[in-house]
Amino acid sequence: MFRLLVAGGGTGGHLFPGMAVAEALGEMGPVEVRFVGTSRGIETTAVPKRGWHLYLLPVSGLYRVGLAKRLLGLARLPVALIKAAQILREYKPDLVLGVGGYASGPMLLAALALGYKTALQEQNAYPGMTNRLLGRFVPISFVPFEGLGEVFKNPVVVGNPLRDAIAQLNGQPDQRPRTPLVVAIVGGSQGAKVLNDTLIEALPLLERFYDQIEWVHQTGKADYERVMEAYQAYPCIKAQVSPFIEDMAHLYSRAHLFISRAGSMVGEYCAVGRASILVPIAQSSGGHQLKNALALESVGAAICIQQVDLTAEKLVSHLGEFLADPRLISTMEAAALSLYKGNAANAIAQRVVEFFALEVS
Repeated sequence: MFRLLVAGGGTGGHLFPGMAVAEALGEMGPVEVRFVGTSRGIETTAVPKRGWHLYLLPVSGLYRVGLAKRLLGLARLPVALIKAAQILREYKPDLVLGVGGYASGPMLLAALALGYKTALQEQNAYPGMTNRLLGRFVPISFVPFEGLGEVFKNPVVVGNPLRDAIAQLNGQPDQRPRTPLVVAIVGGSQGAKVLNDTLIEALPLLERFYDQIEWVHQTGKADYERVMEAYQAYPCIKAQVSPFIEDMAHLYSRAHLFISRAGSMVGEYCAVGRASILVPIAQSSGGHQLKNALALESVGAAICIQQVDLTAEKLVSHLGEFLADPRLISTMEAAALSLYKGNAANAIAQRVVEFFALEVS
């Protein structure tokens, strides 16, 4: 049986593409799938829920952290490498797929040193630190956009992998009622405080749209109660508030507009044809979120608002424009669809099997 080891995670943006590739390989034949992550990432719940085994590495960040945390991360690195080597010798995977995140680095480094087959999957227009460091050594890397030849040894442009339930929405008849406007605020798997704060500030201004907008708001665990209380102060505003949204495919089938960061979810917006207001993380590695947002904005698929420029008034102004002219949403949806290259999960599965002459049957 083919054995796949997916290394990385931390956030849904890293983890879900890896899960999508695992699903695609599973459709080609019998595959045993295991993941490697950290005890703080979304993988601790998402991976076991799918019935996959999860290894944990004692590793933490080295970039964009204070001196004390950087020293702690450096001290943990040798232990993580030893643990990674132990995992490889125990599981003996046919392929190690790195998807970015803290656990990806030590796992790929150990796999390269011990001679295991390795591949990378990058979700962004500009790679994070882990993938930038290892991209020159891993024999094949799957990327969403052109122009990454200086970073990766062998980049293959395929777009971003999508979970099957989301990929299946592409090309389906649009059965959404055009009113009310369903607006989803999705701050990633951990939420986004700046989006939550801005929405809370905007609520008094949004009250006049109470019968025109329905809200779906993923807050993250830390902000759930605070955001919920803010909505309750305006009972006329219709809102569904939750710490985390499990069924994103259902949300895509309902929502007209997404307000979010600009991580790997932008690939999902393109696949399902959804308009978006993107607020890139200001300190994202290499500015990759800003590059993602600008890539969509350049074709009219999104509005990019840099975090320093985000205000409640600006957000409400854009919403007012969408309500005044619903054609704006339709135009952005068509532009987003024009960027979709097909479900990259299937393409990645096929390419790794061919590239490494693997047997999945």
